[in-house]
Amino acid sequence: MKKLDIIFKTLMSLTIVIFITSCEIDSFAESDEHSFGEIIAPSNVQITANVVGQDADNPNGDGSGEVEFTVTADNAISYKFVNGGAETVKADGKITYTFTSLGVNSYTISAIAMGAGGTTSSQNITVDVLVSYVPPAELIAALTTGTWKMSKDEKGHLGVAAGLNADNSANAANWGAPIPWWWSADPLAKANTAIYDDRYTFSDWDADAGKGKFSFNVGPDGAIFGKEEPMKADLGGDRGATSTGDPNYEYEFYPYENYEVEFTIVPFTARWDWNQDGKYEDTDAGQEIYPGEKIIFSGKGFLGFYVGNQEFFIWERSDTRIRYTTIGFDGNSWHGIINNE
Repeated sequence: MKKLDIIFKTLMSLTIVIFITSCEIDSFAESDEHSFGEIIAPSNVQITANVVGQDADNPNGDGSGEVEFTVTADNAISYKFVNGGAETVKADGKITYTFTSLGVNSYTISAIAMGAGGTTSSQNITVDVLVSYVPPAELIAALTTGTWKMSKDEKGHLGVAAGLNADNSANAANWGAPIPWWWSADPLAKANTAIYDDRYTFSDWDADAGKGKFSFNVGPDGAIFGKEEPMKADLGGDRGATSTGDPNYEYEFYPYENYEVEFTIVPFTARWDWNQDGKYEDTDAGQEIYPGEKIIFSGKGFLGFYVGNQEFFIWERSDTRIRYTTIGFDGNSWHGIINNE
C-alpha cells in the first residue's frame, strides 16, 4: 500500500510539472505574437522620362540614345525597372538607359514599385528615341586625306569568293567570305584593263548630315573595268565596249565619265559561318564575327571592279589601306584593296 502511495504521489507531481511547463510555453507563445499591421500595396506610381537633348528642335533627343527614367510611388520600399526583359533594382527609383538601334525607335520601360509583404504596383512608359551613328573619327580622317587607288602591287587587290548566292554551299551568313579564296589577283594581274588609273576621292564630310562627297576619276583612258551584265543594265548599255565573252563576260575598257555622288558610313557586323581564318571567331555561335563599317554610295557610285552594288563592307582598315567586299549581281562576294597615294 505504501508503495502504491509513493507511485501516486510521483505521478501527481509529474502532472503538475507538465501543466506548469505547458502554461509557461503558452504564455511565451502569447507574448511572442507580433502585429504587422495592415499591408498596403504601393499606389500612385508615376514614371517620367528625360530624353537627353530633347527640345523643340530635337523632339527625340540629341542622337546619343540616352534617356533618364525616374519613378515615384506612395508606400514603396524600392523600385525595379524592366527594359526588354532585363530587370534592374534601384532603391532610389532612378536609372539611365542608352539605346543603340539607329534611327528613331519606340521603347517601352516598365517601372515596378515594391512595397511591404512583397506587394507591387507598376506603370509603363513609352518613349521615342533618336540614335545617330557617328563614324570613327580616324576613318573619316583617313578617307578624306589624299586620293585613293587600287593597291595594284599587292596580292589579293582584287578577288572573289562565296557570297549570298542561293547555291552557295559555304552558307555565308550575311556578307560573304572574309577572304577571296576562289580567286585572288596577283600583283599587276589586271594591267591590261582600265582599273589601275582610276582615282577615288572622299571629301566634304558633313558630320551633322552624316554624309560626304565621293569623286571618281576614270583616268586618262576614260574607261572603267567590270562585269558585262550589271554594266549594261545599270550604266547605259554596252557604250560600244567589247565583252571578253565566255567564261568571264567582262568589259576591260568600258567608256565612262568622271562623276560625283554622295557617300555615307553605317555600322555593320559581318558574319561568316565557317572558321575561315581564325579571326574574331564566336565559338558559341560557331561563326566568325566581324564588327565594322559599310561605305554606301548614292546613285551608281562604286569602288574598283563594277559588279552592280553600291555598298562596300570594310574588313580591314588603316590610315592608308582599306580591304573591302561588295556583294555582286551574281551573289558572290567581290573583294578589293585600295591604298592612299
